[in-house]
Amino acid sequence: MGELISLSERRTKFRRGIGLPARIERDGQPSLRCKLIDISPHGACVSAPDTAVPNVFVLKVPDASTHACEVLWRNDNMLGVRFADIDRLLARTAKATARLKRSCARARALNLSDIAARP
Repeated sequence: MGELISLSERRTKFRRGIGLPARIERDGQPSLRCKLIDISPHGACVSAPDTAVPNVFVLKVPDASTHACEVLWRNDNMLGVRFADIDRLLARTAKATARLKRSCARARALNLSDIAARP
């Protein structure tokens, strides 16, 4: 039988249990209260009562620092996040938005040509 390896044993950086309140800042929406379960230099585990947490957000932690976060995993009301470089996240978001706009434009063009072809 294979041996189970816990996630904590695969981490390269130690996570410190913290259990303090924090806030999730969502673009254009009210911030959410959350609980910072643990934290490391590279990421954190967060418990949020609201499941409408976007994949990218800003986490405000008790020491008054803020971190751009990218969700790596979700489990019920728990989130595993990686602290990300905000410039890289913004560039990826801009690229994804541009791709989505192109896809929507193509879909509209196909729909309009389909409507025009109808008798």
